[in-house]
Amino acid sequence: RTRGSSDEESSDDEEMEESERRPVKKKEKMTRAQRNRQKRAKARQQELEGRREKKQFMHQVFESKKTSKQLKKVESEQGVKREHLKGLLDEKNAKPIGVNVFGARAEIDPINAPSLPVALSEELKGGGLRRVKPKGSLLTDRVESLISRNMANRKVTNIKQRNHGKRRMKGGKGRDFILA
Repeated sequence: RTRGSSDEESSDDEEMEESERRPVKKKEKMTRAQRNRQKRAKARQQELEGRREKKQFMHQVFESKKTSKQLKKVESEQGVKREHLKGLLDEKNAKPIGVNVFGARAEIDPINAPSLPVALSEELKGGGLRRVKPKGSLLTDRVESLISRNMANRKVTNIKQRNHGKRRMKGGKGRDFILA
């Protein structure tokens, strides 16, 4: 409500004074029967509230027992799972890292794994070690060694992301082509 002229304020004051002057009706006196009926209704209402609260409390007690059973069950399942994972981790940690690199590579990828990392004595007869062709790749052997010692991660390629021989245009001024 905005304040306006003094005429409006004076009319508001007059209305408030009139409302204050009105007599307030007193409650009519109730009979004894009405008072007793009201007391009985109030007592019934309080009894109903008490029963409702007791029922809610009992429900909470039973629910707490039920939830505690569920919690114990879940905790026991988690404990079994934790013990199993701990056993697996201990088993994994028991193996020394960096041992049997070529055997591990053969287990993972038997097609691309080298058969033997060194030349056989039959292959050396042709003139000594200087004339022997090296087997495998120094780079792949080094990477496999790093992977086996947990110093590098194995690259996992997603087949869906590969484009077999398709050309993709690279954005930019030169529009260089990338063979993917």
